[in-house]
Amino acid sequence: MNGPWGFVEPILNFLAAHPDWVGVAVAVIAFAESLALVGLLVPGAVLMFAAGALIGGSHMPVLPILLWAMAGAIAGDGLSFYLGRRFRGELRLLPVIRRYPGAVNRAEALFHRHGGKSVVIGRFVGPVRPVIPAVVGMLGMPPGRFLLANLGSAVIWAPAYLLPGVVFGASLALALEVMGRLVAWIVLVITLFLLLRWLLPRIDRPLRLAGHRLARAVGRQPPRGVEWAWLRPLHAATRALRYRRGWFWWLMLAVLVASSARALLEPAPMDWERGMAAVIRVSASGLDDAFWAVTQLGGVLPVMLAALALVGVVWWVEGQRRALLALLAMAATQAIAYGLKGWIGLARPLSLTETPAFGAALPSAHAAGIAVLVTLWVVLWPAARPISRNLLLAIAGLLTAAVAVSRLALGVHWPLDVLAGIGLGVTLGALPVVARSPRGSGNGSMTAVAVSMVVLLATAGLTRQLQWPDPLADYPEPPGAPVMTAADWLAGDGPLPQRRLAILGLEAPFDAQWWSAATPPAGFQPDWQQPPEWRWQTLLRWVSPRPTPARLPVLPRWHAGRIAPFVRIRLGDDPTRRWVLRGWPVARVERGRVWLLQLEQERITGGLLLPRLERQRPDRTAVRRLLDAAAERAERRSIAGIRPPRYSPASESWPQGGISD
Repeated sequence: MNGPWGFVEPILNFLAAHPDWVGVAVAVIAFAESLALVGLLVPGAVLMFAAGALIGGSHMPVLPILLWAMAGAIAGDGLSFYLGRRFRGELRLLPVIRRYPGAVNRAEALFHRHGGKSVVIGRFVGPVRPVIPAVVGMLGMPPGRFLLANLGSAVIWAPAYLLPGVVFGASLALALEVMGRLVAWIVLVITLFLLLRWLLPRIDRPLRLAGHRLARAVGRQPPRGVEWAWLRPLHAATRALRYRRGWFWWLMLAVLVASSARALLEPAPMDWERGMAAVIRVSASGLDDAFWAVTQLGGVLPVMLAALALVGVVWWVEGQRRALLALLAMAATQAIAYGLKGWIGLARPLSLTETPAFGAALPSAHAAGIAVLVTLWVVLWPAARPISRNLLLAIAGLLTAAVAVSRLALGVHWPLDVLAGIGLGVTLGALPVVARSPRGSGNGSMTAVAVSMVVLLATAGLTRQLQWPDPLADYPEPPGAPVMTAADWLAGDGPLPQRRLAILGLEAPFDAQWWSAATPPAGFQPDWQQPPEWRWQTLLRWVSPRPTPARLPVLPRWHAGRIAPFVRIRLGDDPTRRWVLRGWPVARVERGRVWLLQLEQERITGGLLLPRLERQRPDRTAVRRLLDAAAERAERRSIAGIRPPRYSPASESWPQGGISD
């Protein structure tokens, strides 16, 4: 490679010889391409495409490289923004900037036309890209808005610049095969984005207009008189529909009412709740101690002490009314949460309701406690500080989500339990606003929130250290395969399910039980083969207009939160069809494991943008024929003097007496 970009070739040669440095190199390229002044001289697009081709050709994992690219782009734009704010008008006097006056002028015009969106737009626009962060900093864009735009645009920019090279490097023939489909997908995604951008304001405006009309209808002043005091919160909540926060409050109230009504009508978890809880529980396996530490943030003791600290400072600085309303919101949340638990009586997962440490499930008191506390933080925070208020909103959302996920990961709640708890906490946490309390000076509110945060973190850490009043020993053990004897399994006394629990609930039944001393189960070779692994090359084959079952990886299926670890495919004479066999180990017996097997037949043909996949459940005759052949090939031997059946085909009672091992 000759000319001004001649230095690119030795860089690519070095990366080809040292693939471990590709992530760092991509971060440096993204940083330099995003940095003011330097980005005007660096061919970032060429280098990112070349790095992507190198990744695709060497089968390196793409996700870590994408994270490196995002980090470099964020850091480069962040430094450029700082330079713009630091030097202001002096930036124009720098030699490199004077060589490209048009780029700075276009960046200024873009900012004046689009405001904060100019950071997102400018990241994809040629010579404007490396100077737009410095220009918006020079023109005084708030750091908070810039940070959000910087993070959001980097998440889109890194794949857009890197993945085309990955596709090209993965396989030239494959790239040519799927290029038309990829272009169609890109056009579709851009069209949907533009449609969403056009649609959202047209939904938001009518909603807020309706809110303004309701506000005018109920009047500016609340009903007067003691006998109408109960209507004042409703009046304030109705007038709040003029704002997005008001709509969010009504949404949380609707979530609380809907989830409680659902549990009252049918006091049992829904299928999708069971599946989602199983997936989260298994995904968090091994992290119980960490999630238990997080869940202390929503415990009764830390939340109540943090609320008392909040109320005390507000009482001291701003006055009694807001302090009493905050205290009433916290007390009412805890009282209503435990009252609803006793009234609805929804059972917890794993029969925890029958243990002395846990009561009924809905709503989650931990989720309600942290939600009401952080909502009080938000409503008591000074309105004159919008930047710090956005940061507080982010912290509040993060704490609430962390506690909610921890309850699911520990296996003590269903998803609707935590949603109902969050709805209850947000609804009552807005009481100081709904009751139309005067705002006060605002300084006391800021101090109160800061003190409450410190007390919450300190108390949660102390309860974790002391393991009181919510010890880890009360929580269920991490999930694992049950252990049973061969005699128990033969007698049918083992806890083996007959239906597969997927993410969205109970689905098709299993087809067979299989006892195998080998892992994975023996006897399936040579008729059954391993499917292609999930890599960038195989993922792109799903976009091919001419899909073939032998080249496509198998879509994942879950049981009780686990993806099937044993997957095999069997090809036949029909080039569009294949058999798919999935197996889950569910119990350990002497010298082996019991597996639950499920068979499907797939028909894969070309579609408009993706292949058409048709699944068909086989009949029992086909299942017996396929599994009999595999069992015949497996070695027959006795284990501890017992000749157990190698497998039991599915029926109403899982009959024993199949082929012996």
